[in-house]
Amino acid sequence: MRSRWGVALVCAAAVSLSFASTASAERPVPSWFNAQQVHNAGAAGMTVGEEALNTECPGVQGPGVSAAGCIVAPAGCTANFIFASGSTRYVGTARHCVDSIGQEVTMQVDTTTIATVGTVSHMTSGEGVPGNDWALIRIDPAVASKWGVNPAVPVVGGPNGIYTSCAVTPVVHYGHGYGVAVAQGKVEGGLATNWNNQGFGWTGFGAPGDSGSPVLTAGGQAAGDFTHLIVDPGTYPGSTLAGTRITRALSQFGVSLVNANGSLTGAAAAAC
Repeated sequence: MRSRWGVALVCAAAVSLSFASTASAERPVPSWFNAQQVHNAGAAGMTVGEEALNTECPGVQGPGVSAAGCIVAPAGCTANFIFASGSTRYVGTARHCVDSIGQEVTMQVDTTTIATVGTVSHMTSGEGVPGNDWALIRIDPAVASKWGVNPAVPVVGGPNGIYTSCAVTPVVHYGHGYGVAVAQGKVEGGLATNWNNQGFGWTGFGAPGDSGSPVLTAGGQAAGDFTHLIVDPGTYPGSTLAGTRITRALSQFGVSLVNANGSLTGAAAAAC
């Protein structure tokens, strides 16, 4: 497995030095995590001490496999939205949070339980590249039956459709990152001023563990995922955060977004 904690430390230092590079925002796998034990536990999952799990997965999340849910392994990240293709359900995250197709992904499914929720089924070609940084995890039907699948983003609300415009607009994201600068599990907001056909950038704050988290407009439309802390001013002038647009993900993967009310929104083009 790649070493990800070093990247997070680099990004924290680089913020004060230069805005001409990018750094992703995942956190390390916790020392107490045992992949084999979680795998063997199956859909029932493995119980973890509430204090330990709350440290690794700070903040609020919905029950079951949830939009904005906390990902424990293969990297400490945040899920974004729930997707559908026929009867199959998927949960999204950043491409750089996973390693390969078929890899098992472990998430928090209630206040004291983690479980292998499924395996990576789709990913963009780019690893850690703004605008090319998305992956889907096919949710195991047994896990869905045991714990449920929740498409509603906690605290923030939505999603209610997708954002296809390119106008300056306020955005919010909710991740399970932690750091000394903000309270754990805090809702973060900003102003998105840079919209491309594949990526977008906005001003705001992110912390290790926020990678993959859902970004929505103030009106609740899904905008994309959060993947990067430092942005190249040549592509995203004035932005401090960046991600991949959901329009790109829906088009590439051939899936629909599951809205908070259970309805579906299909692919639509963004022309910037």
